[in-house]
Amino acid sequence: MKAVKIIRDPIHGNIRLNQLELDLLDTPQMQRLRRIKQNGLCHIVYPAMHSSRFEHSLGVLHLASVMSDHLSLREGESLPLRVAALLHDVGHCAFSHTTDELLSEMGHTHEKISCDVIRNSEVTHILEKYDVRPSLVADFVSGKRELGKIISSEIDLDRMDYLVRDSYYAGVAYGVIDVERIISGMRIKNRRLVVDYSSLEAVELLLISRNMMYETVYRHHTKRIAEFMLRHALAYAYESGELLFEKFRYMDDVDVISLLRCFGGYPTDIISRLDERRLFKTFSSVKASDLGSRVIRKLRKDHLKIEGEIGTDFNIEKGYVLLDYPEEKSSEFKIKIDVDGELKSIKEVSYLARSLERSEKEKIMVSLHAPQEMGKKLKEVKLKDHIN
Repeated sequence: MKAVKIIRDPIHGNIRLNQLELDLLDTPQMQRLRRIKQNGLCHIVYPAMHSSRFEHSLGVLHLASVMSDHLSLREGESLPLRVAALLHDVGHCAFSHTTDELLSEMGHTHEKISCDVIRNSEVTHILEKYDVRPSLVADFVSGKRELGKIISSEIDLDRMDYLVRDSYYAGVAYGVIDVERIISGMRIKNRRLVVDYSSLEAVELLLISRNMMYETVYRHHTKRIAEFMLRHALAYAYESGELLFEKFRYMDDVDVISLLRCFGGYPTDIISRLDERRLFKTFSSVKASDLGSRVIRKLRKDHLKIEGEIGTDFNIEKGYVLLDYPEEKSSEFKIKIDVDGELKSIKEVSYLARSLERSEKEKIMVSLHAPQEMGKKLKEVKLKDHIN
């Protein structure tokens, strides 16, 4: 399908759009993404990080076009793939991944919502108008079928765009990734997306960038404190019965802030603290690797109970003791490398990948956050004792 418009992007330059893609961009579902920040509350730490899910979606679309050309796909394959790249985040709720845990409590994920939008909305009618099957696009978004691995897998176009884009807006130098080199070595083999050994160094560079971005940006302690505060405020609204999934799924960042400002009580106090940057402080931390897998499983299951127990022990009101437990995210270390026709895990062929995975695990911290004025009460807290 012929390109009819060019959008200028600071990361990829000119992004060419056909009429179908333009029609999809003009839907309320896609326009909502302009009002959802790519990185939640990361702008509290990195002031320029106001990029949106809308920009990121355009970037993944561009990379899908490059990948389609690399694989010499026919239009019947490339068009659904490009559309899936454009729509892959259409189901993201306000503040992006910051609210994923709340969505999980509601029994949903942003991937499920994306597929629902593709199958049951104005988007559906536009796809059908251009003879593109919504079910095929939804499968690609879910990572199903061979080509779906390009959108969702261990080394997909999604992360290639967000690592470069987030590095740019954060103003850090960790997003230097040779995307073209990686894509030139990618292929579908044995129903999965693999990378040729000739592109190994470029993939290692991606892993280095990912490691540094997680350490300095995505898991920055101040960002995590702010996002945990927001999560607890929203959880309070949800548990009170005032915030239902049917409403929340359509909200953007502005809607959520407005809701919390007008809510009263705990949620309004929390959003006021965020507005004025009166953030909670960290009073105790322990390495997750020192706790053991059994304790970590217990922590993920009973974190609210443990928060409550600490609050009771130190006479602190519910919601003002936050237990932060970052989850390990290491799917990239499952990338398959094609070495002379044999598929091997990247950890088998790269000492650097093995080292980065160990580094990832060693740096994860479990922390206790509370308002600064609680310092006198919490100065004696020993987090490890409460978790065990």
